[in-house]
Amino acid sequence: MKTLRRVLSMAAHAVAFERAIVTGAGSGIGRATAAALCERGIEVYGVGRREGALRETATRIGGDKFHAVVADVATPEGRGAIADRLDGTTPTVVVHNAATTGPLGPLDTLTLDGFRATMASNVEGPLFLTKALMPKLARGSRVLHVSTGGAHQGFDGMLSYCASKAALRSVYESLRDEYAGRIIFGSAQPGVVATEMMRGLVEDTDDSFAIRDYFTGLSEATPAGGPTVGGPPPVDGLNSPENVARFFSFLLCDTNDDEFGERDWDIRDAAHHGRW
Repeated sequence: MKTLRRVLSMAAHAVAFERAIVTGAGSGIGRATAAALCERGIEVYGVGRREGALRETATRIGGDKFHAVVADVATPEGRGAIADRLDGTTPTVVVHNAATTGPLGPLDTLTLDGFRATMASNVEGPLFLTKALMPKLARGSRVLHVSTGGAHQGFDGMLSYCASKAALRSVYESLRDEYAGRIIFGSAQPGVVATEMMRGLVEDTDDSFAIRDYFTGLSEATPAGGPTVGGPPPVDGLNSPENVARFFSFLLCDTNDDEFGERDWDIRDAAHHGRW
C-alpha cells in the first residue's frame, strides 16, 4: 500500500494553498493554527460553536483573512452550514481540530449518551464534514486530522476519548489510501498542550479520574509563557498552542505530499525539529 501511495502521490505541492477550514477555531490549538495560516496569507474559515470566542479569534488575528463560521461540527445541521458557507469557494486545506475529552472516569460511570456524544464530535464530525466538503476540494488539497497518543494507547479513565481518537486514526489511514493522488490526508499529534481541554482534565475532575495527578503535575511544571515558539516541546510540562500551530503550519505548507500523508506525525519526534 505504501508503494502504491508513493506512485500515485504528487510531488511537492500540486495546488496553491489559498483557503483553509479550521475547526475548533475559538480557542487553543485551533485559534493558534488559524492565526499561523493567516500569517502565511491563507484565507481561513474558522469554525466553532461559540460566536463570542470566534469574534475574539478574529480580533486577535486582525486583517481580513479570518472568517468566523458558527456551527457545531458534531451535528449534520452544523456540517451542512459549514458546507453552505463555502459555496462558490475552493478550499485547499482542512484542519480537523475540534474535539472533546468526553466522559472521564471509570467504566461504571460511563453512560451511552456520553460515549455517543464523544464519537459524534471526534469521529462523525471530521468524517462527515470531509464527505460534505469533498466536492469543493481542489485536487491536491490537504486534510489534517489532529491526533493524540491516545489514538495508539488507551489511558485509564479516558476510554471514550481514546476510543474515538483511535477510530479517527483509522479514518485518516482509510481515506489516505482511498484518495491517494487526489486529496492528501495527514495526521499529527500535538502532545499535551495548555488549552481549555487540558484545564478541564485538572479542574473539572476528582480522584475518580485515575490520571488526574499526571496532568496536574504537567500543569504545575509548565513555566509561565510556555516553551519558545519554534522550539521542541517540553519534556516535562505543557506545550503551547502557538508552538503546535507552527508545527502544523510546517506540515501543511512545507512538506511534500508523500511526507505529509505517510504517518501520524508526532511533535515530540526530534527528527523534524530542525525544520520548523
